[in-house]
Amino acid sequence: MESATDDSEDRERASREATEWFVRLNNPLASEATRRSYQTWLAADPAHHDAMRDVSELWGALDRPAAQLAATGWHRAPDRSERQQRTGLLRGFRYATAATVMVLLSGGVAIWRDAGLLDRAFADIATWPGERREVRLVDGTMAFLDGDTALDSRMGKEIREITLLRGRVWFDVASDKTRPFIVHAGRVDSQVLGTAFGVDREAGAVTVERGEVAVSDAHLSRSPVRLKARQGVALQNGSLGSPVAVDPDQALAWRRGLIILDRAPLSRVVEELGKMTPGRVLFANPELKRLTLSGTFRADDPATVLEAVRSALNVRILSVPGFATLIYR
Repeated sequence: MESATDDSEDRERASREATEWFVRLNNPLASEATRRSYQTWLAADPAHHDAMRDVSELWGALDRPAAQLAATGWHRAPDRSERQQRTGLLRGFRYATAATVMVLLSGGVAIWRDAGLLDRAFADIATWPGERREVRLVDGTMAFLDGDTALDSRMGKEIREITLLRGRVWFDVASDKTRPFIVHAGRVDSQVLGTAFGVDREAGAVTVERGEVAVSDAHLSRSPVRLKARQGVALQNGSLGSPVAVDPDQALAWRRGLIILDRAPLSRVVEELGKMTPGRVLFANPELKRLTLSGTFRADDPATVLEAVRSALNVRILSVPGFATLIYR
């Protein structure tokens, strides 16, 4: 008897394969052999029909570029005139163009479905969505990276600098009074000598667990905001707010593999899902982003988060695992 886990893996595999076929068949110079192979794959399992339908519906509901691709009629067999036109192309030009289109389309889809792909590819240290990792920097500082995080590290003789390209990190900084430790995270710069604190680039937030941190806005010439243990600060309305008391255990719960949401807008929920699993999350209506969700979830269980969104907020969800999820009513 097939287990629920096996069934889930089969659906995910069918979704991945359907997405791959979608990309291949959207190549306007797709060969007859490719189309015949697609028909063979489609007939091999009824689940393939369902997966291809989901991919087609999802693309049809997305923004303009995806909608244009979905409307090209890739799922239909070409008529005779189309085949004759393709046959008339020079073979060399055809293969060269097909290869170029395939590379561009595949690359474009990969980047679209994974916004952090390029940041991670060129970073010194990075984690994939769903991966959390602890690393020791060359100065002895410990860094714990959440999912979909990327950073660059530069350790000089007079200064230690980290550039957080995306995601969030917790640092336990090795004390060195001769070399300040500075973290650049978008507009937010944090400077310490020895402390433990977390930085969230997307939220523009800093949370201090112990020690002291001076936080400044790189876009404004103002005195730094000084944070002590169990304090935090974040960008608000275009500038740094005032220090507020925080519970590090809750604010940094992601280090323990937990996501704690307290009336969090769906836009924040989407950010959390992006750290948990690859693929885009989109809204058919932007107004849905204002709905809020509360609860405590495991960071390795995005399906439970989506189910909570569906049941608690009375919305519908269409998902192709690893590719995209659409939230609508």
